[in-house]
Amino acid sequence: MFGHGFLLSRKSLSDVSECVPLSNFGCDGRENSTTSEYCSEDEKIRRIASNPGAPMACPAARHRVVFMLVDALRYDFTQYDPSIESPLPYQNRLPVIQETLDSRPDSARLYKFMADPPTTTLQRIKALVTGSLPTFVDVSSNFAAMELQEDSSIDQLHKNGGKVVLLGDDTWARLMPGRWLRSHAQYSFHTWDLDTVDNEVDSKIYDELQKDDWDLMVAHYLGVDHAGHRYGPNHPEMTRKLKETNTRLKKIIEILPSDVLLYVLGDHGMTETGDHGGESKNERTAALFAYRGAGLSADMYGTGREVPQTDFAATLSAALGRPPPAPSLGTLMIPTLPKMSTTHTLLALSNNLKQITKYLVRYGEESQQVSLEKLTQLINMTRDQIDKSASVYTENELNNYIADVRTVTENVRNIFREVWVEFDSLSMLRALLLLTLAIFFNWLITEGIPMERLPNIFASTFVSTGLISMAVCVVFCYTAYFFELLEDVEHAIILSTGLMSGLLTCSLVIMHWDGITQRWYEGRSQLHERFSRSALVGSAAVLVSNSFIIEEGAVLSFLSLTILALIAWNVKTIKALALWVAFGAVLAATRVYRGCREEQGDCWTAGGNQPTGQASRAALVLALGSMAAVVAVARRHIGWRGYGVVLAGLFACAHWAVGWGTLGSPGRSKLLARGAWLVIVTMLLLLFRRDGRGAILPVSVCGLLLYVASSLVLGAALAPAAGLGLLAGCLAIALVAMVKTEGVTKFSLSARCSSSTICLWSLLSCYMFYGAGHHATLGHVRWAPAFHAGDPQTVPGLKYVAGVFMFLELFGFPLLFGATVPVLALWGRPASTVGPRSQLAAVFALCLKFSLCFAIRVFASALSATIHCRHLMIWGVFTPKLLFESGACAAALIGAILGAALTAWHTPSQQKSS
Repeated sequence: MFGHGFLLSRKSLSDVSECVPLSNFGCDGRENSTTSEYCSEDEKIRRIASNPGAPMACPAARHRVVFMLVDALRYDFTQYDPSIESPLPYQNRLPVIQETLDSRPDSARLYKFMADPPTTTLQRIKALVTGSLPTFVDVSSNFAAMELQEDSSIDQLHKNGGKVVLLGDDTWARLMPGRWLRSHAQYSFHTWDLDTVDNEVDSKIYDELQKDDWDLMVAHYLGVDHAGHRYGPNHPEMTRKLKETNTRLKKIIEILPSDVLLYVLGDHGMTETGDHGGESKNERTAALFAYRGAGLSADMYGTGREVPQTDFAATLSAALGRPPPAPSLGTLMIPTLPKMSTTHTLLALSNNLKQITKYLVRYGEESQQVSLEKLTQLINMTRDQIDKSASVYTENELNNYIADVRTVTENVRNIFREVWVEFDSLSMLRALLLLTLAIFFNWLITEGIPMERLPNIFASTFVSTGLISMAVCVVFCYTAYFFELLEDVEHAIILSTGLMSGLLTCSLVIMHWDGITQRWYEGRSQLHERFSRSALVGSAAVLVSNSFIIEEGAVLSFLSLTILALIAWNVKTIKALALWVAFGAVLAATRVYRGCREEQGDCWTAGGNQPTGQASRAALVLALGSMAAVVAVARRHIGWRGYGVVLAGLFACAHWAVGWGTLGSPGRSKLLARGAWLVIVTMLLLLFRRDGRGAILPVSVCGLLLYVASSLVLGAALAPAAGLGLLAGCLAIALVAMVKTEGVTKFSLSARCSSSTICLWSLLSCYMFYGAGHHATLGHVRWAPAFHAGDPQTVPGLKYVAGVFMFLELFGFPLLFGATVPVLALWGRPASTVGPRSQLAAVFALCLKFSLCFAIRVFASALSATIHCRHLMIWGVFTPKLLFESGACAAALIGAILGAALTAWHTPSQQKSS
């Protein structure tokens, strides 16, 4: 519900721009006019251009265009500085651009091409062909492109008989199917494949340039982007790909007919790690190089001028002899168009203004995001500029007029950029209310109701009553929706079931209020209890600070270590001190794998931003060693279930070893990975086979299997981080098992279910997200794990498996720690002497507290996003943090349910009537 209100996309219109041939206009500037007045073409154009009520007139000129998109072509890749004696791998690698600018200044232009966030390929392609501003929420479909429903430059040409040829990235074919005269599209998501797509484009483009049956050729090269993703810009492979780009661009310029326009541009840039998706300057700054042998219009910008990417759609359409696409918010880049007379330039600018005016009117009719007063003001501004075109005659007047039109267009674009982040406040407040109720009442239950009462609650009709109430709410909502009494059935179901859940938990609290008050009156919180609660709440509360989010990894490590130190102080033994020291050493070791964000200054520039990539020999040895250690322990201590862990671990080691290095065998490596996954899934199912030995072994084996799964998707380079996370968890469990209260067995179990234990466990699992090299930014997401067992496009249904792999890669530790929550309560001799009912009650309380800790963090992130919805860093820091916290909460809940289910299943049935 919160995401529906917060991550809103803009209103898409189905309008299509239309233009009327000049021959259909009369001398009075009206379509199908009956006037017999004679006038020259220039006079007719002036009257059409200055008439706000006249339809758009098709431009007289129509040029062929080669649209060469070099994915992730950052602007500084195209610069040439002869004074640099030792250029970096990406510097001075495209000298053909500077040579062309120097030798043919009337035929070439180079500008900074500024992209709007999010800087992902799908959103950039949409912006390039529609001229609009794709919103943040569209990023979710980046790797599952659906057909574009809005008007675009491609559609404008295709619907009017133009022919388009496609070479390269298949995102174009999925986004705009059926528009192509010839399509040589290649699968684009093999980010470690630097050459296949580029070589395929090269094999076709030179032959296509010799043909004249097309009007537009789209050639999308991926090698530079993939080199960035795999190696970063500071690598010899980037040098190679840029030199290849230089060679092909030089050859294209040599054979290109003089009357054909060439646009070479990047859809986005890249960070110093080669990533993109956010809003940093390096990600937003791409390059635009325009060339036409017969010459271009005068350069009024100057080399290096910043131009927005939204201007490209209107410019491309004008070059192709079509009006701007209906949703375009850009203006014409006159210097990148062929030379035109003053009147034809005025006609193109008038079409641009009329299209924007129509869009303003239509958007005001379909949406109330922009106030009527502001819309009226913008419409009047565009119409005023249309009227002014009648008084433009000289070149200076034309240049001033072009500048005025650009100013008006920028004002319109800025207004829409502001209002397209409009939030559904009511949905957001409802979601925050439900989260507040859930957290408050579940906290009362876990911290107030005595543990000995919990079995009786589950033995009563409370659970069945709750399930029936939820079903009634769902049926009622669907019935109301069927009779058109409700508009949004999804929101109604969430709100009604949430309120019903709150009502039921509230009634439970009221029924047991005596026990709650008695427990609080008699209980005295110790120092480590009070500190752990404060640490959890504090770590969530400071999520309103973007600085804390950026440095969260270090803070979570400190809080985890401090909570365990206080627990060890409470135990007061040498063994507890030794365990705490070992725990600290393990957390210190994970620092090696913690990357850093671009906002972290010195860490970023010092090279701490690349914790991943191809595993080195030392990393491979560490990965194999850590997996071998776990396998040895599993085989020795967990009985028949250890064989499955051993076999899965051996498959994982073989997968890394066979696929390592340039001489590795990717096919055999993926086959071994599939073997490992088959064993893991089989063993997870076999965990539900009862053997009468209790729940501690199945839950422990589940944790080991999830560790192997996480190691697989993390890869050999980061697998040791997974081993360190597992070791840190084992040390924490060993220390928690020593906690005692008043020397009484049952109270010892209660002590393990205390706030300090579960706060430590949740903060540690949160920290391991960073300890495994992640960060809460879209640019840090590593997509390679989705393909380590095969290509999702080759087997139907495998894309869902790839989604599971990505979920494990990002949130494997909350899932692992959630599944092993029961071990906190059941490990050790004192806990094993307690009855099954008490064990189940303790496990339930711990699992609920663990999920509650993550719910608190999600609530804090949602509240932070609500407070900072207009903050400069909302899309760069706060929104990604909310998405990642929500994913971690879901993983923690799934893991806790899995661990609780295993515990309940392996508890003797005759002893657990509740």
